[in-house]
Amino acid sequence: MKQTNNNIPTSMSAKISAIKRISPFWLLPFIAFCVGIVLFYQIHQEQGEKITIFFSDGSGLIAEKTPIRYQGLQIGLVKKVNFTQDMKSVKVEANIYPEAVSVLREDTKFWIVQPSASLAGVSGLDALVSGNYITLSPGKGEEADTFVAEDRGPIAELSEGDLLIHLIADDLGSIELGSSIFFRKVPVGKVNNYSFTDDKKVAIDIIIYKQYAKFVKKESRFWNISGIKADANWNGISVSVDSVQAILQGAIAFDSPDDSNEVQGETTFPLYASIKAAKRGLNVDITLPNDISGLKENDTPVYFHDLQVGVLSEINYGEDEAVINSTPTIQAKLLVDPSIKSNLKSGSKIVLMDRPSLAEVSNLNQFLQGKYFEIIDGNGTPTSHFEVIKQSELLLQQPGALILSLTSPQTYGIEEGQPISYNGIKIGEIVSRQVEIDKTTFKAVILAAYRHLINAETLFVAASNFSLDVSSDGVQMNVESPRKWLQGGINVLLRSNKTGGKALQQYPLYANNSNALAGITSDNIKPTIVLTTAELPDISEGSLVLYRRLPVGKILSIKPNKQSFDVAVFINQQYQYLFTKQSRFWAENAVQVGVSLQGVDIKAAPLSRILKGAISFDNIGQSGEQTILYPTQTAALSAGYEITLVADNADNLTTEMPLRYLGLEVGTIQKISLDKHKQRVAALASIQRDYFNALSKNGSHFTLVTPQISAGGVQNLDALLKPYINVSFGQGKTQTQFTLSRASGENNKYQNGFPLVLETENAASLSVGAPVLYRGVEVGAISNIKLNTTADRVFVDIQLAQQYRHLVRQNSEFWLASGYSLDIGWGGVDFQTGTAQQLLRGGIAFSTPSGKVVQPVAKAYQHFLLQTKKPAESQNWNQGSAPQN
Repeated sequence: MKQTNNNIPTSMSAKISAIKRISPFWLLPFIAFCVGIVLFYQIHQEQGEKITIFFSDGSGLIAEKTPIRYQGLQIGLVKKVNFTQDMKSVKVEANIYPEAVSVLREDTKFWIVQPSASLAGVSGLDALVSGNYITLSPGKGEEADTFVAEDRGPIAELSEGDLLIHLIADDLGSIELGSSIFFRKVPVGKVNNYSFTDDKKVAIDIIIYKQYAKFVKKESRFWNISGIKADANWNGISVSVDSVQAILQGAIAFDSPDDSNEVQGETTFPLYASIKAAKRGLNVDITLPNDISGLKENDTPVYFHDLQVGVLSEINYGEDEAVINSTPTIQAKLLVDPSIKSNLKSGSKIVLMDRPSLAEVSNLNQFLQGKYFEIIDGNGTPTSHFEVIKQSELLLQQPGALILSLTSPQTYGIEEGQPISYNGIKIGEIVSRQVEIDKTTFKAVILAAYRHLINAETLFVAASNFSLDVSSDGVQMNVESPRKWLQGGINVLLRSNKTGGKALQQYPLYANNSNALAGITSDNIKPTIVLTTAELPDISEGSLVLYRRLPVGKILSIKPNKQSFDVAVFINQQYQYLFTKQSRFWAENAVQVGVSLQGVDIKAAPLSRILKGAISFDNIGQSGEQTILYPTQTAALSAGYEITLVADNADNLTTEMPLRYLGLEVGTIQKISLDKHKQRVAALASIQRDYFNALSKNGSHFTLVTPQISAGGVQNLDALLKPYINVSFGQGKTQTQFTLSRASGENNKYQNGFPLVLETENAASLSVGAPVLYRGVEVGAISNIKLNTTADRVFVDIQLAQQYRHLVRQNSEFWLASGYSLDIGWGGVDFQTGTAQQLLRGGIAFSTPSGKVVQPVAKAYQHFLLQTKKPAESQNWNQGSAPQN
């Protein structure tokens, strides 16, 4: 419907007017104002919080350079550094970045970080590069902007999750800032601070690192392990040392029971002076043998792998001491480190060890201590009760161990627990010692790994740490290594390199190596044999007994009798098999001097033999002859093989004069005596057994050889310094008495030549020593001139060199060769001369007539006719003769 209001005009005119607006120009100041406010706010925010810190020392602080750091990040910067008005401290104005202003609380602590090194450790190494800086430890309380800095910062900063513990002690001991906190030997924290409490005790703040905080329980106990703790008593000196670090800077240890709850937040604990005072550990019940001497509560240590892990905490003495002494066992308790709980099993052993020798001390804890307990690993189920065994019983329980008995006349300083060694290696131990009136018996154990070294020939010798022997040999001092000084015990010697074999149940124990090798088990040595001698040689008690120059014994004693001396001889047991019924003994000369034209040959025995003397023996005689001590080896060799040489006088004859055959000594003159009835001299000569049968024959010749000077020169120079008797063997029957002849130089030249006998009516132009010539060459000499038994002929004995004996044949002819010949005939005068010796002493020549058949070689001592003139046809004799092989 359309309604129309007639009162309203249907048309109106528009009125146009202008709108008033603010000019855009005025917006610019407003925008600038807003921007300024934003910039001011940003600048204010970037400047952070302005704070003031007062330091006692401002070393290393530089305005606009020294940073303020927290947990390694820079959170501020030093703006100004000035002195306070009283000039006693340094005022530092700094800005803290806005994002770090939350740490600015009343309890916040500031300090300067600079490089430092001490026993507690090294800190501030980053300051070496960037210079000193300021750091802080956030605190609690209201916001603050003024602070007083600490003189030094804490050693360890408390990080998120770390546990702060307060320990209360009577004194600080050796603990320092930075000292370590140990839990089962593992460092788990450090000492952060210490101060006095209101009751004048010491409060020590320690920080436990967050990864180890779970080990601190409500029933944990802390104790001081700083420095060295020593306790001297009648059992010895007990020294407790934990580690080098604990000695230098101190340390604290703690343990915690497994069934206790963990602590939450800061907690206070007492700090005990030692683990003994803390009485913290695992209780182990033990059963001890009746003998508890040397054991002391809270003192006797417990070791595991050379580390002390506990102590004897309690001995149940009971009320009646008499009952204790009659009880076979005693109950006690050990307090050990809980860390070894897993090692306490039914197969484990707890051994009561005796006082260790100094050689066995492996650490200061064991130095000069008394008895101690040793825990030995084993298998089985966990247990807390053990029956303690003695150290000796432990060895006896070893599988495969060899148990021996050693006997000796005295203890030799050997005690129970000392080692048995072979070449410096411990192979066993002495487990007990029983001293009786006449002997000492040791019970010994050889470890299974070394029992193959023990057999019937094994020797056991007391270990001698120091020996001094003053004798004619000089001063002999034997000093073992320092370890041997401390160790003692017994050494094992093997007579041969062979090992294995069945061991004996009992062995003798020798005092030293020489007694062991000699088989001497006591100081009262029985002689092997007693020798008799008419004259005492240069020997004395202790002189050596030699077998082919090998020392095999010694002289025990010398006893004089009315007409002789008894010499007691001991031969070492290992060499007694060399002594037989055929043995003969003789005195050894300290010095043997041989004088000849080649020089003086001196053979001297070792100094010990020169000073002490010596005798020798060898098996060279017959049964029943070994009780005589002969003066020389030659006398011993020739005993029972004597001959008698008869001479007109004793000129140049001496005792000990040698008898020689082809330069080899075959005997000596032992005695020279006068035969009053026959007015002659008899020389008794000892002949070596090997030559006696060949020499004691009819036809043997004995010639005294001395130097001879004649027109022919000087002969027998080899006898110039020492005359001798030359021997030539005969072929007749056995006889023991011979005539001693005296030889010239020429005779001696062919002393062992081929003998022949020439017969002549007159020997006026001949003399002993005159040459025998063959074709002008000297091949022999006259050895003797004598009448035959009927005195109607003269026998001229000649000797030819052995290499020329083949020249004499059955038909050879001999004639006088005086050295010159004169033949006057129609053809003129023929005058021939020989050597000067021929002219003075004459000579003999021989030759063999020529023939188609060569006659056999002449025999020894064959007789030939000596012609006075040379055969006329001999000039045409050219018969040759080859030597026979």
